[in-house]
Amino acid sequence: MKKLLFVGNPTILGENLGNVLKSNYNTDFISIRPKQIGNIRFSSYNALILDFTMLHKYSLTICKAAKKCCPNIIVLFLCPTSVPEQIILDFYEAGATDHLYISLSSPALLSKKLDILFANNHLATKYEDSHITLNFNSLTAVIEGTTTSFTPLEFKLLKLLSLSPNTVLTRQHLLYSLWDRNGNYVEETSLNSMICRIRQRIDTESHHYIKTIYGIGYMWITY
Repeated sequence: MKKLLFVGNPTILGENLGNVLKSNYNTDFISIRPKQIGNIRFSSYNALILDFTMLHKYSLTICKAAKKCCPNIIVLFLCPTSVPEQIILDFYEAGATDHLYISLSSPALLSKKLDILFANNHLATKYEDSHITLNFNSLTAVIEGTTTSFTPLEFKLLKLLSLSPNTVLTRQHLLYSLWDRNGNYVEETSLNSMICRIRQRIDTESHHYIKTIYGIGYMWITY
């Protein structure tokens, strides 16, 4: 059985949240703001649920610590619909796997979301050619023999593109896959900026991996 850590108000999605989670997962709850993140054994868990309404921006610190320790851990944020767009972006820059809006969710929906995330998590793999190696399990990258750093969100974009080589992915699809699964509007400039940052690190005179298909989206070129 998958092991889950919930940090936040255990009744945020209803009184039966704990029962629903415990019936499907081996679930631990931390119902107060943890003062010592270092004392949390993230390696013991397959997934982490963070209640933004209780933790606020401290949840980002917890997320970063969890992903640093365990790159493959699933991190799901619960947040109100009123949370600013920039905070949503911050979730994913910190390494979030997904987020759910509290007012639009239920314990059953949360459980179903976790089932989907666990299923997709097994698909993690890597991209490799003579120039670049991208490991989406360990979130590591080596370019021409040199270790290169990317944020968790940049790795997510690299995975979307590189595992669908020579295929045009629309901007709408990328925006939805990266940020917008819950109907949250995201400025396209955020995607533009990320593509630019990635190109600066992976491109050379003879390697140009991300091709812009004007008016449509992007395509990963193989070498």
